[in-house]
Amino acid sequence: MADVFTAQAPLSAPPAAPVRERALDATALAFLHVDRAGLIQDWNPAAERLFGWNRAEVLGRALADTIVPASLRSAHNAGFARRLVTGEGDTLGHRVEVPAIHRNGRELRVSMIIDACGDDGFTAFVSDQTQWYEAQQELQRSSTLISAILQHTTAVISAKDLDGRYLFVNGEYERVYQVTAADMVGRSEAEMLAASVAAVGRAHDVQVTATGTARTVLEEIPFGDDIRQYVVTRVPLTDPDGSVYGVCTIAIDDTSRRRDADALAAGEQRFWNTINNAPGMLYQYRMEPDGTTSFTFVSEGCRDIFQLEPYQVIEDANLVLGTIAPEDQEGFVASVMLSQQTLEPWDWRGSTIRKDGSRRWLYGVSRPHREPGGATVWDGMLLDRTRERDTELDLAAVRGDLENLVDRLASVSFTALAGPDGAVAVPAADGTTGPCPVAALEALIVPAERASLAELWSAALRGERVDTARTGPDGPVHIRMRNRQDGAGRTGGRTLIGVACFDLGRAR
Repeated sequence: MADVFTAQAPLSAPPAAPVRERALDATALAFLHVDRAGLIQDWNPAAERLFGWNRAEVLGRALADTIVPASLRSAHNAGFARRLVTGEGDTLGHRVEVPAIHRNGRELRVSMIIDACGDDGFTAFVSDQTQWYEAQQELQRSSTLISAILQHTTAVISAKDLDGRYLFVNGEYERVYQVTAADMVGRSEAEMLAASVAAVGRAHDVQVTATGTARTVLEEIPFGDDIRQYVVTRVPLTDPDGSVYGVCTIAIDDTSRRRDADALAAGEQRFWNTINNAPGMLYQYRMEPDGTTSFTFVSEGCRDIFQLEPYQVIEDANLVLGTIAPEDQEGFVASVMLSQQTLEPWDWRGSTIRKDGSRRWLYGVSRPHREPGGATVWDGMLLDRTRERDTELDLAAVRGDLENLVDRLASVSFTALAGPDGAVAVPAADGTTGPCPVAALEALIVPAERASLAELWSAALRGERVDTARTGPDGPVHIRMRNRQDGAGRTGGRTLIGVACFDLGRAR
C-alpha cells in the first residue's frame, strides 16, 4: 500500500449523518478514514471482517502499522508524506491493487479507491481481491506450464478450426516443418502436405468434430525419400456450452520405435529359428535348495526326442525324467547330483523310452551355475545319438565280419594272450593256454628276417596297428596284428592280440 498514507498529528472528523452511517455499516466494502497524520479515524464492520481488527482497537492507530506489510511500510510512509506536500497522487480517485496484511499475519490482496478530504485526510473503500488474485496467479502458472510443455515437447501439436485452418502450432511443429507459427495461422494442412496425406488428415478431423470424441490413428507422412510414421491423437475443442469449435492434433513420431521393434522382432525370430533348428533339445534345468526340479526353458527339439510339447515339459519336469530307461536312472541321478555339488559340467549318456515304446539314445551336456538364493541352474543340450549308435553297432558288426573273413583267408590266424611279462600264448578252449605261436610265424618267414618278429610283438603290445610285409620261402608274407582289451570272461581283462598272416607267394 505504498505512497498512500503516513503519520501526522490527528484531526477529529465531523459526525456523519445517520443515513451515511447506516450505509457504511451495511456495505460489503471496507471503509477507512485516516487523518493527515495517517491515524485511523473511522473503520466500518466490513473493514473489521477484512482485516480482523475491531473498530475500537484501531481508532487512533497508525494505518501503516495496521494493514501495510512490514516490507512496504517505508515506501508507504514516504509516498504519503510526498502526497501531503504536493497535494497530488496517482492513486487519488482511481482503483488500485495493493498488498495488505490481516491481523493474524495472513497476506491479502486488496483493491481500493482513495479520495482526498482536504484537512480531514483521506478516505478509501477497500474490497478483498485475494482469491481473485490467487486464481490469477494460479492461472498464470498454469498458462506458463502449458506453454512450456507445448513449446518443449517432442510431440507435434496444432489446433485447427472447423474449416481446417490453423489456430496454433507449437515449437516442434515449427521445427519439423520448418515454418513459423505466425505463418501457419489461417493456413490449411493442404498447403503443407501432399494432397493425399492432407485429405486423410482432414477426414479424421471431420470425424472428430462430428462425433465430439477423441480418435487415435497411425498416419504415414513423407519427408523427401523417407516416410515417417506418427501416432496421431485428435481431440475436439469445445466452448463452455459444449459446442465444438475446432480440433487439437497431437502427433508423436513413432518411426524409430517401430523400426527398432521390427528389428528386435526380426532378431528374436532369428534367435528362435536358431534355437528350434539346432540339433537336439536346448534347455535350462533348475534345482531348488529343497531338491525341487523344473525346466524353465526347452526348445522345440523336445518333440523329436521325447514326443512331448515344450509347454508340457515346462509344466511338469517329471514327464521327461520319467522316460529315462530304468537301467540308466541311477546313473542319471548320480551324474546330476555330482554336477550340482561340484558345479562341474554335466556329461551323461543313456537312453530314454518314449510313450510309443521306442528307445532313443541320448547324450547330454550342460554347464551349471549357482544363483544367489541357492538354486542350481544348468544351461545345456540333449542330443539324440540313436542313429550314431546304430551306425556304431553296424560298423562293429561289419568289423567283426571282416575280422572273421580275414581269419578264414589267412595262412595262420590266432588270438594271442599277452602275459604280465610280455610273453604271448594262445588261450585254449579249456581255459588254459597253449604253446607260443611264434614257431608258426617263423615257419612262414625266411631265417634272416625272423629276428624282427620281436619288434612286431612289442609294437602290438603297445597298442600299435601292425601291417607289415616280410619275405617267405615262396615270396612275400603279410603280417597283421591288432591289439584289443577284453574285460570279460576268462581272460580277466588282459590284452589280446589278433594275428593273421597271409602267404602272398603261395596265393599266386
